[in-house]
Amino acid sequence: MAQPTDDPMLVELGIQETMPEVFKKSHELIFSRQRLSSHEQNVFNLMIAHMREDHWAGQTPSYEFPAQTLCDWFDIKSNHLSSTLAPVADRLATRTVGFVNEDTQEWDYLPLLSRIRYKNGKLIIIPNPELKEQYIDHQKKGYALINRKPLYRLRRTYSKRLYEMLSRFKDAGYKQRPLKIIELKGYLGLLDENGKLSKEHKSLEPTGVFIKRCVADAFEEIAEVCKHELMLFKSDTGQLGYSLVKKGRTTVAIKFHYKWTAGKLSMSQKTAKDTISNLETKLRIKKEELTIEELTLLAEAYQVIGDADTASEIYMRVEQREQEKVIEPELKAEKEKESFLEKIRQMKEMNDVSY
Repeated sequence: MAQPTDDPMLVELGIQETMPEVFKKSHELIFSRQRLSSHEQNVFNLMIAHMREDHWAGQTPSYEFPAQTLCDWFDIKSNHLSSTLAPVADRLATRTVGFVNEDTQEWDYLPLLSRIRYKNGKLIIIPNPELKEQYIDHQKKGYALINRKPLYRLRRTYSKRLYEMLSRFKDAGYKQRPLKIIELKGYLGLLDENGKLSKEHKSLEPTGVFIKRCVADAFEEIAEVCKHELMLFKSDTGQLGYSLVKKGRTTVAIKFHYKWTAGKLSMSQKTAKDTISNLETKLRIKKEELTIEELTLLAEAYQVIGDADTASEIYMRVEQREQEKVIEPELKAEKEKESFLEKIRQMKEMNDVSY
């Protein structure tokens, strides 16, 4: 285990301390290999939620949480706090985080923490100083802004990890690239240091079983717990929140389908009904194609009146149109290149001159 620096800087969280409503987690930590249970994630995120860059001013911080505060936050009776946290801390103290580059086959595994202990009615957590950059350098590769309450209400281990991944891209939506099956297994903590499925997760080796238990079941919980802030919409084949990317008959990757809606739906019921009437008339009676902006407005209107299925269908079309905006210029450029090369080939055939 990594050794803390001498005399860590004390960050004492008092009894009156409140849990932040949102907290940042770096892109590198979100998309890393880590094997944490639901309870271990709760304790680890307790530290992350309170961590600030100035805590690392010249030395490693040491976070101290009083027992009463922990009892309130975790809803645990004070006489059960130590015994409840002990097995969680025991496992968390041995956990590593892995940063793997699939292209270069390079990897780096480090302990998450330097120390975790319970003493004098306080939980003390000291992060691994070798992970300082991944903990606090949010500007280098970006970060996820995570809503704490929904994250803590999620009970499933994989639900929490997927929720963090979805939190990485909130602004415009549809930015997340498809994730290879092997990548996702790594992010969800199913692989060992050699990139193979670990012994305790052998039952998840079949792709169909993995998707059902780690993705589909997790999205079902996310859809219920986070329905007021996040919309998961169905793929063409009916999967909620995701679709399968296939190569032949083999599933090779998964693409997520979602949109953050919290605080973005401000139209009234009347405005929503008027919007639906006007845009549906334009589409179905006047036979005019709707713009992406109009489709997005129409989907939001259907959300406001409570028709989630229609909103989901429209959001899927918006995503397709957004992708077409990117793909079409690429196809055009590819066709132009092929046309140019064909002309060169024809010219070579007409004029057989060596270089």
